[in-house]
Amino acid sequence: MFVYMTSARPTPHRGFTLIELMVTVALAAILAALAAPSLRAFIVRNNFSSMGNEFSGSILRARNEAVSKNMCVTMCMSSTVDTTTGNGPVCLTTGQDWQVGWIVFLNPECNTTINRPQETNASGTLVNKPENMLLVRRTGNADYTLMSQSTTRKIQFNPRGNSNLGAAGRFDLVYTDNQLSNAYGFSICLDALGRTRSVPSAVVCNSY
Repeated sequence: MFVYMTSARPTPHRGFTLIELMVTVALAAILAALAAPSLRAFIVRNNFSSMGNEFSGSILRARNEAVSKNMCVTMCMSSTVDTTTGNGPVCLTTGQDWQVGWIVFLNPECNTTINRPQETNASGTLVNKPENMLLVRRTGNADYTLMSQSTTRKIQFNPRGNSNLGAAGRFDLVYTDNQLSNAYGFSICLDALGRTRSVPSAVVCNSY
């Protein structure tokens, strides 16, 4: 009995031709170009939402701490949150952009002049009390700003949770791209009772 062995021809491996590869890359580039604006808008809108929630959440925490501990609490702009001097971060006395960062600290003496957690000792001298620091928020993305429209750099809450603002303060969230900023930006209003609410950009807080 004879068995005839036949050798199978190797099957050639097909890949992409240069033309197919170029067409695929071109289609991918077109789809990416179409999707880029929507993706950017999505990112900007989410960043606005996160910033607004973080700022409002910090205000709410400061207010709640004042009520629960029955003492004043101060929240202020601060760009020195990463200081290594040992004295800790301090409040800023210039500027309007809260995106540089902020701090929240206990202020048992309700002293509106202090710019960091401090208390007066038995000899009448102000001493640092780093243990009174409640919250430190570092500098955020420089493409966004959180502008105070009343030069409010420091907010103090009394033991009843009321702020030291005589009228509602407005803080505008703004992006470097004006078109996206106008589409997705908004403002945060803070009233004398320490309550916040979000409103459309450029709206007068007292009339909304």
